[in-house]
Amino acid sequence: MWAWGSGGFGQLGNGGTGDSAVPVKVTGLSKVTAIAGGGPNGYALRGDGTVWAWGSGQFGALGNGGTGDSAVPVKVTGLGNVTAIAGAAFTGYALRGDGTVWAWGLGDIGQLGNGGTSDSAVPVPVTGLSNVTAIAAGFNTGYALGTGGVVWAWGYGYHGALGNGATTDSSVPVPVTGLGNVTAIAAGYYTGYALRSDGTVWAWGSGDYGQLGNGGITNSSVPVPVTGLSNVTAIAGGALNGYALRSDGTVWAWGSGYYGQLGNGATTDSSVPVPVTGLSNVTAIAGGELDCYAITH
Repeated sequence: MWAWGSGGFGQLGNGGTGDSAVPVKVTGLSKVTAIAGGGPNGYALRGDGTVWAWGSGQFGALGNGGTGDSAVPVKVTGLGNVTAIAGAAFTGYALRGDGTVWAWGLGDIGQLGNGGTSDSAVPVPVTGLSNVTAIAAGFNTGYALGTGGVVWAWGYGYHGALGNGATTDSSVPVPVTGLGNVTAIAAGYYTGYALRSDGTVWAWGSGDYGQLGNGGITNSSVPVPVTGLSNVTAIAGGALNGYALRSDGTVWAWGSGYYGQLGNGATTDSSVPVPVTGLSNVTAIAGGELDCYAITH
């Protein structure tokens, strides 16, 4: 595994706390099958089903029982048989092979999903979830995809980020209203995204930069369809953006464009999807805080 960028909390995982403008190797990790980033933290899932964390340990974000930073990977306590991971701001999430979800770190607004608002330096089970097939994390919100393609959300709800018709926080999972047959989920800061089996994309939560993709700039506490997208095969979320990969290998983006994160040659926002310039034959996408990345073949 390799990392680059800001390293002040040890989040490059190379034993130091300096920034790096080129990739550096994360120390001591091998047989990594999945990775995730969360604020000033890195997370890795290894082939043996264990999770490793590095960077800031504030609020227990490393999940190793302590609150000190670590510039090298440390093992998240008591987790095995993990199949997927996600990271939020000082909170980590893991999906186990038995379909349960576990969380650790910051919990002040219920983002651990265990019915409380205390932090935890070791993983705790998210309440009432079973048969989960995928997880995602917003800034302070967790999401899970369950049986029948139903989406569940917990944590921060103020902008409608829980998608349940309300704007209050929840320390236990609540179902996102009116969604079924969902095959993939993603999240921005305060916005959730869902890809349905018919190839359409739906969004809820914060929409002030157009990140709902429905032509407006207002929030929505229930899912709304992203305008004009069909035959979508994968989705991703940035801090203030949504991204979609279509079956023809093209990528589409919407939301904030101030830093060029729409990839369309402009720096203006767009409340409807626009094609990312010059990309074809794309096979995978990922969203950073104010960036997007694509793999082509």
